[in-house]
Amino acid sequence: MSDPHLQSAGHLPASRAVASARARSSRTIALILTFFFVVYPALSAAKRKLQKPAPPRATGRVSAHHPKRSRHAAQSTTETANIGPQRGTGAAEAAQAILAETPTAPFLYPANLLPFFRALAAQQAVAAPLNSQSLASPTVRILQFGDSHTAADLFTGQLRSNLQTRFGNGGLGFQFPGHPFAGYHLSGSSRSQTPGWITEGNKFTHLGDGDLGLGGIGISTSRPGESVSLSTTCTTLQVQYLRQPAGGRLRFTDNGIYISEIATDDAASSTSAGTLTYACLPGVHDFRLTTLDHAPVRLLGLVTEQPGITYECLGINGAVAPLILRWNQAIFADYLRQRDPSLIVLAYGTNEAAQSPASNADYIAQFHRLLQNLHRIVPEASILILGPYDRATRQGRGRRSAWTTFFGTDRIIADQKEACRIEHCTFYDARARMGGPGAMLRWVSAGLAQPDRTHLTGAGYRALADALSRDLIAAYQTWQQSPPIAAGSASSSPYNPLSTATRP
Repeated sequence: MSDPHLQSAGHLPASRAVASARARSSRTIALILTFFFVVYPALSAAKRKLQKPAPPRATGRVSAHHPKRSRHAAQSTTETANIGPQRGTGAAEAAQAILAETPTAPFLYPANLLPFFRALAAQQAVAAPLNSQSLASPTVRILQFGDSHTAADLFTGQLRSNLQTRFGNGGLGFQFPGHPFAGYHLSGSSRSQTPGWITEGNKFTHLGDGDLGLGGIGISTSRPGESVSLSTTCTTLQVQYLRQPAGGRLRFTDNGIYISEIATDDAASSTSAGTLTYACLPGVHDFRLTTLDHAPVRLLGLVTEQPGITYECLGINGAVAPLILRWNQAIFADYLRQRDPSLIVLAYGTNEAAQSPASNADYIAQFHRLLQNLHRIVPEASILILGPYDRATRQGRGRRSAWTTFFGTDRIIADQKEACRIEHCTFYDARARMGGPGAMLRWVSAGLAQPDRTHLTGAGYRALADALSRDLIAAYQTWQQSPPIAAGSASSSPYNPLSTATRP
């Protein structure tokens, strides 16, 4: 028989042990909670504060009163901080101040623009007073070929508006038929197509037969009842189509009125450029083309124009300049001669800069060949090369990543400048006009560029187009006011915008 005192005494130490264990557990939990909710956040904040870089001189505001300081500031090439309202406002003011500056020499080899300037002067000499049109006045045509920066028609659309305000509305010029790719739209027009059309030329790895016309894109169908429409103002319409064996027929109407039937068949075994030209009264026209047969039809372009000046958009997303050489050159040359441009603008380089430097020799050879072909096809046209925009790419991973200026662009700019020197073209450094290397980071802060640090916003494209149109008109006005300079002679002025010796 056990002693009750011993039993009672035996239970007391156990109770105390349980209570002690519970107390220790509570203290442990309290310490853990304190660490996670108090100590850890404090340590993390202190760590971020230690890692946060000092405010860089070049990622803040750039003074409009110190252009030299602005150019030095452009050497900043890394962005790690978030964009705040004050920083965005300062960056916007800085970017606009740089664009508002009047460059001393925005064009490299500007004397090669003389044929274009002469065409402008001839057009103005016979045109009616400013902001009016004369049916007898000629149309001066500018064709811009390019990549996605061109394809959206934000940049080209603003240039078109600016130049047509001064030299007369010559219409839209060349357009792709229908809706060949998502987002295709030209200001001042509306367009549609039925679902049975297939886009040709937008897949660079498989261009098929290469019979793609002036712009490198066509739409095709073999079904009757498929249609394409276009509504815009003009006094002339051209329908560009592929002439091919056993080609189908198209019904052409204007404002719902039957005009003609277009036969696209060709008795020959080869393909060629087909064109229907239609003169119409000034005003808005609703054009429609409808297929009539179970036979192949390929539309390559629509051209609408009237007296004045055009700035035509021929851009393809993801394109590089040598892509033009892969199109049927006989058809391309035929249509280019028909357009008879006074100025050809090539706006490429973003996608070329992303390619391996190992293929750079091939790019240089193809780019020179392209310029030579253009001079051969339309020898009276000036050629203006728009250099690639600034660009940034993300380096690193996670929280340690940062946007850094992409210096592959330097290689392409140098190649294009050298090609202009050899092939008698003019070069315009768009990156320098933005503010130089590192400008893209500030343009994102300013709301002028997209978060991908490659493309601009609508406001950015329009701002850069405004700068180019001002520079182009200023060079034209200087040419008008300056006496001709004999070849090889030196100008007495510190800068002659039409001197081949001028460098930016």
